Amino acid sequence: MNKKNVIGIVFCVLGVTGVLTVKAAAQSGATGATALTKNYHVSFDRPEAWGIKYFASTTLLSGLQPPEPTEGHRNGALSLGFEMGWLPALDAGQQQIGFNGKAAQDLNKAPILARPVVRVGLPWKLTLVAAAAPPFRVFGVTTHLLAFGLERPIWQGARSTLSWRGYGQVGSVKGAFTCPNSVVAFAPGSPENPTRCVGASADVASLRYAGSELQFAYAIPSMPRLVPHVAAGGNFIDGAFQLEAPVVRGLDETREWTRGGTFSATAGASYILTKRMAFTVDAFYSPLWVTRSPTAPRTNDGLFNVRAMLNYTLRR
Repeated sequence: MNKKNVIGIVFCVLGVTGVLTVKAAAQSGATGATALTKNYHVSFDRPEAWGIKYFASTTLLSGLQPPEPTEGHRNGALSLGFEMGWLPALDAGQQQIGFNGKAAQDLNKAPILARPVVRVGLPWKLTLVAAAAPPFRVFGVTTHLLAFGLERPIWQGARSTLSWRGYGQVGSVKGAFTCPNSVVAFAPGSPENPTRCVGASADVASLRYAGSELQFAYAIPSMPRLVPHVAAGGNFIDGAFQLEAPVVRGLDETREWTRGGTFSATAGASYILTKRMAFTVDAFYSPLWVTRSPTAPRTNDGLFNVRAMLNYTLRR
């Protein structure tokens, strides 16, 4: 074999290798999933933002103030409560929040919010409050939410008390909101699957907030076990919605974020069952403004629900 033949064979091998490499790369690009990544801000009145502030409001650490103990505030006092809140089902129009009100999302996952609430007495009449939903999958969603706050009485009379509470929350909720199994069952692009889902999504909604609230309670002289109360607060919601949706074009990883202020109010009553146990029921309302489509007027689609808590003092 002479030099010309060797050089020819080398060039032939390199050429075939190059063709195979290009072909393999092309096939890999054709069959591999393409990541569709966007990160943008949405107005606090847009439908997507309304969904975030609606569900953040369902988790607000507001109201449900147990009665003040008769012996007064004690450092190291410890009480454990169990809170349960009703989550109203949304109609078809309210779930139409994707793509600025053009696509429906599966938002009717859980009918209730249940979480334990712990209170610990601190110096200067302060009380530390913490609440967290169980961190495992229930009703098709997984919650990792921690709400916390500080509260103290700022004025106390013979039968009435004016209290302050500052609170916040960190964490998120994960579930198939964009592409649930009920949508994936239909052909991509069909009326039942307009977002072209090809698999169940694993979307994450971040529900962060900070707020402050004033609460007024009054013990009725003729009914000493019954303590009505009202509360009003302002909240700053900083939320985001991270898509993880397998669609025809690839994996949609669009992220939308929003922030803004809301107002909330509660009214209810506590009933003292024993010296250590009390049951509290509150009605909650928060006006939430939304523009359902670019041509629609700005309207109030607020959250109204009922919440209850059973509180037991472990150490007074």
